[in-house]
Amino acid sequence: MAKIPAGILGRVSGKVGDVVGAAWKGIPYIRQYVIPGNPNTVAQQAERALFANIVSLAQAALGPILQPYWDPFIRQNSGWARFIGVNRGLVSVVDDFSSVLISRGTLEGAVIISASLGGTDVPILWSATVLGNGSPGDMAGGFVYDRVNKVGFFNGAGTRADTAMDVAVGAGRVAANLDAWLFFADDAADPTKVSFSDYSVVS
Repeated sequence: MAKIPAGILGRVSGKVGDVVGAAWKGIPYIRQYVIPGNPNTVAQQAERALFANIVSLAQAALGPILQPYWDPFIRQNSGWARFIGVNRGLVSVVDDFSSVLISRGTLEGAVIISASLGGTDVPILWSATVLGNGSPGDMAGGFVYDRVNKVGFFNGAGTRADTAMDVAVGAGRVAANLDAWLFFADDAADPTKVSFSDYSVVS
């Protein structure tokens, strides 16, 4: 049974005939009631696998990336939801993260020159050349994701001028399982601008 706590013109909660009322992020809405279906087709299985991969990456990036570098730029939503929505539209092959954007924005970015596994670290190298609105003092963020073990590693302690940083990934990693990204922010603690990330396979 539906509830209309604020009268006939108020928010609807529950099912009224063929209409369902609810709220999302504090925004009331109504929609047609639809009986869920689950034919489990090959296409649905592929979509679920792609979506699960993006969600796993988002879980690994939630604390170090999504909350500080996506949330501040989102209204009536969350960095988590926007990250998944943006990247699900970019990824078409399971376990291929080459098109994923760890960050996106208006600040000048840079191209990764190399990212290679060396013992327990992944050194990421780039050029410090500034051609646009970047600054040598911009925070440099390096993120490495182990897609098999579904864990992420972040280093945000460097600057654009450093041209290199080591991302600690621990022992026992396999280079073929690792993906690396580099991005910049104008301020590590309170960013007003971030760059589009650049991606590299780890060698």
